[in-house]
Formats: sequence, C-alpha cells, structure tokens
Amino acid sequence: MLAKLTKIIIVIACFIIGGIISILLFKNFSTKENNIVDTRIINHEIQRLNKMIVIEQNYSAFRTKKYNDYNPKYLNFLNKNIVLYITAKAQVTYDMKKMKINVDSVNKKINIIFLPEPELNVYPDVEIYSMEEGLFNNFSKADLNSVMTEGKKDIQKEVENSNIKLLAHNQLISNLKDLYSIARLYNWKINDETPYAKELEPIKN
Repeated sequence: MLAKLTKIIIVIACFIIGGIISILLFKNFSTKENNIVDTRIINHEIQRLNKMIVIEQNYSAFRTKKYNDYNPKYLNFLNKNIVLYITAKAQVTYDMKKMKINVDSVNKKINIIFLPEPELNVYPDVEIYSMEEGLFNNFSKADLNSVMTEGKKDIQKEVENSNIKLLAHNQLISNLKDLYSIARLYNWKINDETPYAKELEPIKN
C-alpha cells in the first residue's frame, strides 16, 4: 500500500515538475519571439530614418544698383544704373546614411551615436532685367561681373536668413520622434549622444 502511494506521489510530482518546466520553456520561447519581433520593428523604423532629408525652396528678388558717380541733381544723365532679376533654388539636406546608430537587442537599447549636420546648397541665377547707361558712362564687362557677383551674394544671404534650415531641422526632429515613440511603445531605452537629445527628452520620459 505504501509503495503504491509512493508511486502515485512520484507520478504527481513528475507531472507538476514537467508542467513547471513546460511553462518556463514556453515563457522563455515567447519572450525570445517577442524580442525578435520588437527588434525587427525597431530596425524597420531605423531604416525609415535612414532616408535622406531634403527641404527645397525657391527664391526670387529684384536688385537695383545705382552708380551715382556724378551729382544726380545736375548731372544725372551721366549716371548709370542696372536692375537685376535674381532667382535661386535652395536645398538643405541631412545625409542620414552618415548617421551612426547601434541596436542592442539583448538589452533592448538603441544608442544614437552620431547624426549628420545639415548641408545648405544654393543655386543662383542672375539676369539683367533693365539697364540704363549714362552719357559717356557705359557698363564695362568688369562692372557687369561685379554686380552679378553681388547679386548672387545677396540671394545667398536671403536664403541663409530664411527659415529653410529650421524647416529641415523640424523634419529631422519629427523623424526622430517617430523612432522615440516606437522605442517607448516596446519598452526600449534610447541613449542619445547627439545635440538633439534635449529636444527629444520629453518623449523619452
């Protein structure tokens, strides 16, 4: 009788131990599966971030250059002036292929090590809209080259003082916010070593 009871206890104990082992194995397998899925989603979001950011704007302006070499009150007919029509296409780009991001899938951590600086490119075009030459006071080739160079510098300054860099910056931050949000959703941590970390701190927390 005692031997039979002992066998029953051993069988029950084996069932219990087997059940516990099965639960632990399933839990471990499930955790690994979830971690693999999470890592794929994170990597997909990083691939989206890897695309180049390009912001473009077109600019145009008229510029008048007056050469008042003589008193305009009495000898204005000797003076000359020129009106330029200046256009420019401007681009601000972030070459995101240069970014450095390390994904630690074991510890569920994203290390943002480096993000590229924005690059501004301006492609100006200068045309003579109108030109008035004074009596015995014509425009030389040097005059025209000089005034066109000034026109290009003027449009360059206008572009630099515009909001195009801010628009590109905001687009970068928006893209980073998407990564931060996904990381937070799946309980991943982000270690951001770039200058943009402060702007994204509220999302991180």
